[in-house]
Amino acid sequence: MILPREDNGLPRISRRLRIALAAAIIGISNFAAAAPPRVASDSYKLEQVAAEPQITTPIGLAFDSKGRLLVVESHTHLRGETSPGPDTDRIRMLADTDGDGKLDTWSTFAEGFNQAMNLLPRSDGAVYVVTRHGVVLLRDADGDDVADKQEEILRLETTDDYPHDGLAGIARTADGKLLLGLGENHGKAYRLVDRDGRSVSGKDGAGCVFECGEDGRGPHRVATGFWNPFSICALPDMRIFAIDNDPDASPPCRMVHVVQGGDYGFRFQYGRAGTHPLQAWNGELPGTMPYVCGVGEAPTAIVALGKWLWVTSWGDHCIDRYELVPRGASYGAKRETIVQGDADFRPTGMAVAPDGSLYFGDWVLKDYPVHGRGRIWHLVVPADAVKATFPARSQEDVAAESMAASESKTGAESNDPFVFASGVRGFSRDKDLTRWATETPDSTLDGERIRLAKLEAWRLRGTGPTEELLRKALRDKSADVRLFAVRWIADERITALRDELPPLLEGPQPSQRYYLAVLGAIDWLSHEPKMTGTEITDELLVRELKNEKRSAQVYALALRLISPDHKFLTSEKLGEYLKSDDKQLRMEAVRTLAQQSNDERFLLLLKIARDESQPADIRAEAIAGLSAAPDQYLHELVTLADDKQTEVKREARRALRLRVANANADDARPVATDIAAWSKLVAEPGDAASGRRLFFSSTGPRCGGCHKFEGRGGGVGPDLTQVGRNSTRDKILASILLPSQEIAPDYQAWMLTTEDGKVYTGLRLQQPGDDGKESYVDSAAHKFTLTSESIAERHMATTSVMPENLQSLMSIDDLRDLVTFLTAAASANK
Repeated sequence: MILPREDNGLPRISRRLRIALAAAIIGISNFAAAAPPRVASDSYKLEQVAAEPQITTPIGLAFDSKGRLLVVESHTHLRGETSPGPDTDRIRMLADTDGDGKLDTWSTFAEGFNQAMNLLPRSDGAVYVVTRHGVVLLRDADGDDVADKQEEILRLETTDDYPHDGLAGIARTADGKLLLGLGENHGKAYRLVDRDGRSVSGKDGAGCVFECGEDGRGPHRVATGFWNPFSICALPDMRIFAIDNDPDASPPCRMVHVVQGGDYGFRFQYGRAGTHPLQAWNGELPGTMPYVCGVGEAPTAIVALGKWLWVTSWGDHCIDRYELVPRGASYGAKRETIVQGDADFRPTGMAVAPDGSLYFGDWVLKDYPVHGRGRIWHLVVPADAVKATFPARSQEDVAAESMAASESKTGAESNDPFVFASGVRGFSRDKDLTRWATETPDSTLDGERIRLAKLEAWRLRGTGPTEELLRKALRDKSADVRLFAVRWIADERITALRDELPPLLEGPQPSQRYYLAVLGAIDWLSHEPKMTGTEITDELLVRELKNEKRSAQVYALALRLISPDHKFLTSEKLGEYLKSDDKQLRMEAVRTLAQQSNDERFLLLLKIARDESQPADIRAEAIAGLSAAPDQYLHELVTLADDKQTEVKREARRALRLRVANANADDARPVATDIAAWSKLVAEPGDAASGRRLFFSSTGPRCGGCHKFEGRGGGVGPDLTQVGRNSTRDKILASILLPSQEIAPDYQAWMLTTEDGKVYTGLRLQQPGDDGKESYVDSAAHKFTLTSESIAERHMATTSVMPENLQSLMSIDDLRDLVTFLTAAASANK
């Protein structure tokens, strides 16, 4: 049956109630309460082809060479004593038995599996089945549509037994190799063993993509640093993409362009939250790779169809498609939601049918344990979309691959992480690398990028570190070389080099990431390993602030990075920092006060603002903090507006101006879309320090409520520390004036209609598991939480969660200062 679209002419009652009434009328006793998913347009047709008892709790789907749909039916995923159904997993088959072109008959192809996850048919009729603990090859020797031969080709030896953090993803490359995805395995040691006893092992909790022959022989690691690459897509041109679930507190889930030797940054040994400074998620550390784009929560399948990669999202109840956009030697992507359901639509596996349509499974309920519910859906895709040509490899991507074979030095000198990685791969095969690593020749013979590439190549080769090589790397002039060595020492827990790390904290720090990584490594090497939560960074920074041997510069950096409302940062403690002779420490203390949420801060801020012995910029920073309570301190602000110091006077006058609604309105201003006219208005350089205060002010555009800059601010939107390096002045200006013109998939907002008719718009905040509640943040940076059951409709918003018309909250001078501040970040952070 073709599922009906919503009838907007019905009275305003919930869709869930209308469906329940329909069930009562037609007498269906076990009618599913969930509303049918909705499609993006009438050009798509969505049909439910099966439900329980024909199919329950489906996971992986695939079509075999005869056009039959094979489905992993799970009965062991967190199975309880009262769970319904068989005791083992089955491979269910849906076939066309009467030749009318429609899949109409269910049967069981194989059974007896434990924690089955995915499957991949071969052209000869054999079927690979991936379970949490291995890969088996099934054959139907007598042609009766029931597997009668089963052969284990790979075995995962480990003590961990959680269902979906072991083996799961599987794909076949164009040259016939198998690709397998392994999750973080709760950080437990493992060996992936083939039938000949050859194996590859790990113990740090880094999810991996492995490659082996079609018979399972010779497994070896292709890439590492994943949380859980649950599904893999291998294209005919040898490109590989995977979807990777996110750690507990380091969203988003991601689409990854998988390359040989790639390290994608995650290691469970540093904690499942994903916030440890030695973990990376988007290429933040030397030697780690960025992702293509963020994807929906809990992605479970990725397939190629037409010119898109299609991804199921179990947690966002949708099917999205992503169009790749070249980005250097890799790709970004544009996201479009094609199917959207409610809380009881939980898409899992997905398969492309021979006719170019899509079939996907539906777990139905949020419950992880098997529960006896399930559905299979069929999505008919428009013919022009099916025929659309998938984007070819970019020229940079092709060139990068060739550099790995013959131009290692050229690749290594590139700032493109994928080109650089090709240079690393090339060096790893260079016979002279052993001499470089063991004899440690004069490093001045190589440039900074070459030294880093050779160090990464030696690690990639897998022959193990040499302590002397790492000691020399820790003394390298390049911060990236030192930081890579720090991470390598920590990853492999080389405690003999622990005492080599504290000297790295002496003197100015090259970056906050460097500083935190060194702190994290020292802590990691000094104690027995333990799981660390989202507070690990604050714990390390408090330890630094308590260390009496640290300089005022280090205190200032720690103060900038710690959560401003941390219990350690009392008014008394901040008062101590405000008495320091070091100006930067006093500045960071004032900035921390300005970001706190307690009322006690205002008295200290007022004291600093009035103190004429303080530098003008520190006083101005205190006034920016007072702007959070302009009415309470109106008299003081009026007085400061006539101060003899220009910077103080200007900041006080802005605080007074911004307290009045629409104080900056001016009909003579250009329309927001006229970027050229606005660019002329703000062409002259402004005051970057003033722009920074406006960025973090609690009045005006309130950028810092959602964005971080140099460690301070909110974590909802992208970190803007490097925006001046990565964007032009006009692009920065356009992102302020037209925030919805270009929305990255990671920051796509949702429009939610609840059962009582209320409408909310917000960016979803990622959280571990699914407790039936969903948290969002709106355009005012206010967080709100809804129960999944209360959401009657959800649609991808067409506008950004970043507010429109921000320019109306600023004078032209304000906007000029803000753009100057963000643009100046390019040089300030070099």
